[in-house]
Order: sequence, then C-alpha cells, then structure tokens
Amino acid sequence: MRRGLRRAGILPGAAGIGALLLAFTVLPLRAQGQDSSAAAARYSAASAQADSLAAPLQAPEAPSQTQDTLVPEAAAAAVSADSTVAPGSTAAPADSASRPVPDSVSAKAAAAPSKPDSAAHRERPARKTPPPPPPPVTPPKFSEKALHYNAIYLNSGSIANDALLDKFIQRVKGTEVSGFVMDMKDDRGYLSYRSRLPLAAQIGSNTRRVSDPAALVRKLHDNGLIACARVVSFKDPLLATYAGADSTYPYAVLDSSSGRPWQQKNGELWANPYDRRVHEYLTGVVDELLSFGFDQIQMDYIRFPTDGDVGRLSYQVVLDSLEKIDVIGMFLSGVRKAVDSHRASLSVDVFGWVPWLHKNRDFNIGQDYDEIARHADVVCPMLYDSHFPKAFKSEYGRDRAYHIVREGTAKGVERRGKRLTGVQPYIQGFSWHAPYWGTRYIIQQMQAAEDSGAVGWIVWNARNDYSETWKALAERQAQRAGRSE
Repeated sequence: MRRGLRRAGILPGAAGIGALLLAFTVLPLRAQGQDSSAAAARYSAASAQADSLAAPLQAPEAPSQTQDTLVPEAAAAAVSADSTVAPGSTAAPADSASRPVPDSVSAKAAAAPSKPDSAAHRERPARKTPPPPPPPVTPPKFSEKALHYNAIYLNSGSIANDALLDKFIQRVKGTEVSGFVMDMKDDRGYLSYRSRLPLAAQIGSNTRRVSDPAALVRKLHDNGLIACARVVSFKDPLLATYAGADSTYPYAVLDSSSGRPWQQKNGELWANPYDRRVHEYLTGVVDELLSFGFDQIQMDYIRFPTDGDVGRLSYQVVLDSLEKIDVIGMFLSGVRKAVDSHRASLSVDVFGWVPWLHKNRDFNIGQDYDEIARHADVVCPMLYDSHFPKAFKSEYGRDRAYHIVREGTAKGVERRGKRLTGVQPYIQGFSWHAPYWGTRYIIQQMQAAEDSGAVGWIVWNARNDYSETWKALAERQAQRAGRSE
C-alpha cells in the first residue's frame, strides 16, 4: 500500500489519487481489524495504557501519493498468530510471521480515513507491565555499499520546485538527516525526467519535473546530502494501460474475464512481473538514473499483485519453471548488475511484516527477505505501527511503535546473509491510525532503529509535511547536547 497511505503522508501524496487512495486504505483497515483466535488468546491482556496518556489523534492528512504498504489479510493474521517472540526480545523464532506496510513504500502511500478510529482504544482491559526492552545491540558489520544515513522522503512535487527543495535542504542542515529519498519514477508510472528509452516515449511516462537530474544530484552533494532515487516498479498504470498496436495490452497483468488490465480492489493496475520486457524497461530507468550520479537506487513495489479477484489474474507471459520468489530474484539480479556497473548502492522496499516471514510464507507476492537480501545492499521494511494488526504488540501500549520498529529491524539484521545487507526501516511520519501521535512517537521509532542495529531510518510522509519530524529532531539534538554537558 505505499498506497496504504500514499504511503500516506500518510502517504506519499506525495505520494488526484484522492478517492483511489481512500479506497486503498480499506483493506489494511480490515486486515488490522481481523484478529485471529490465536492472536486473541495470546494478546488477551490487550493494551491498557491509561486514556489520559493517549495523545489525541490529529486530523488525518489528505492523501496524495502512495507507498507500498498493503497488508494482505492472510499475512495480517499470520503476524498476530505466528509472532511468538517474548515481549522485549529481538530474537527470531524458528518460524515466526508478522506485519505490513516500503510495496515498500513503498513503499518505498495511503489514504486517510475521515474520522479517527477511536473505538479500538475506547476500552482496554488491565494488563501486566511488559519487561523493558533489551539494551542496544553492538553495531553489526554490513557491506560497504550499505550506506549509513538517515533520510526523509520527497515526492516529485517537492523536487520539481527549486525553491521548496532549497527549503528542505536548509531545514535539514545541522540535523541527523543526511539524505533524501526522491521519487524519480512514481506510483502512477511517470518519470520525473525525460528518458531516452523508446518505451518511455511510447507509453507517455516522460515529464519535465526535473529538467536536469544531474544538477539535482550535484546540489545535494554540494550540501553534503546523499541522493537516493526511488523507483516504483511493477505497479505501473502507464505500462498496464498501454494498449499497443493490436490493443492487447502487452505489458499488463490482465483480467481473464474481460481481456483488459486487471485491477485490485483499490483500482491499482500492474505491469507483468514475469515479462522480461518490463524488466528491461525498469532496469533501463535505473541505468539512466545512475548515469546522473545518484548514490543509491531504491526499488519499490517489487512484488506481484494481490488483494482483488486473484482468480481472474491472467499473465500473458509466464516463466513456468520459476516460482514468484525466483522471478523477483531474477529481476533484482538484473538491477544489481546495472547498479554495480555504476558502483552505486541498491536498496529494496518490502512490506513491514516480511522480516518475520520465512520460506513459503510470502503470501504469493514473491517477497522473501532472504532472496531479496541476496541482491540488495539495504532492505527497507515499512514498519509503520498503523499497518499492523491491532493486537500485535498491543501489550506495549504507547510504546508499541518502538517495539515494532525494534523487532522488525532486528529480524532483518539477523538475516543480513553473505552480502551483509543492511536494514533501513521506513518509520511513520504521519498521524493516520496513530493514537499516540506526536514528537515522542517519532523519536521512539528513530531510537528503535538505532537500538536494533539499522544503518539508518527514513521518515515517510506522503505530503512531505515534516513539521512533527523537525520537532523530534530538535528534541533529540537537545537531549544529546544535555548529555554531553
């Protein structure tokens, strides 16, 4: 669901898409609301933090763009039912499961509900105080290409407006933020620059948002910032709706009943992940972006479609000998070669619950953490508190966000594999479904990433409204200055 809230700033409104994004949030809401019987038993002592401690929910932001934060209902149930980690522990059980979204932000967006979901917090049974979290881990060893930095997400509108971009650059000076993750191919299929790829001209994906991408990168470098290009991959309405000369929609995932592009429940359209021509187009975009000097490429929506009438899914091109996980691996292998040819770094967004899942628990979307870590220098799970089942870690009350980020990051660190892949979680910079929203809420997530060995964190707000994030950064800076005196 990087639409689940246009990664909801909640999204990205970053990211028109208003009604569509609103519809996009329905699934995650349902998924979060369906607590399995196992979860209900495990978490019978639901979160009972005093109502007086709950920060009031802010008015939901208007959606504008998305990140891949969709929560398949089966996965949501597995998150609650299979997570057997003891409170405060960061050890991974033999076969545990959990969580949402950084595609994956991807996200790596979402639509905001019109009214706060206060019913879930109306009555809370008494619970025992959970044990304190374990001490921070010793920073693990990661690949040299696992870039260490903290970032904020900027949508295409922010980078297209020179004055606004300059304000962001000036705003992060002297803070912990040392990089920007920027939309260079968005969730609608549009590129933020004019590509020389023939297919880009055919499907109409070129724009003039950024007239000189190389100059954009130089500006960031001149200000000591890392430039990361976000590339939304298989969710691509332009590729999917390109009819072609014979009106067969050659690149789309089709609806077998109509022969037209298949749509998810929220109306999303997908390019065929099996199709090597789609792979070549996306890899070509990556190669162009790296030629402009970007330090890192971040691939989002690296998965197969789901959450619709999947019985009508029709792939015009299929690789019969490969499982979906293998198809994703094959695609990332090609991206890896392009990245290596430019000596750059590759990060990949995944659903937040993916670090908890092991082999054969990918819920038919093709996202297997270990396979992705074989190709990526950094994995970015979207660990938004708002996107997990309500019972998941509810015993921690107002500290729930900390424990979700901490455990999800720690599980990724444990699975860094031979490549020594780093973990850089996306954290929630929006108030949607965040009953304890505020400066402390953001600080908790930043601290959790650090305590669990992340190479950094990325704050997601689709509208790029980082007013609360600036407060959090200032408070952290003041706390550190006080400790040093």
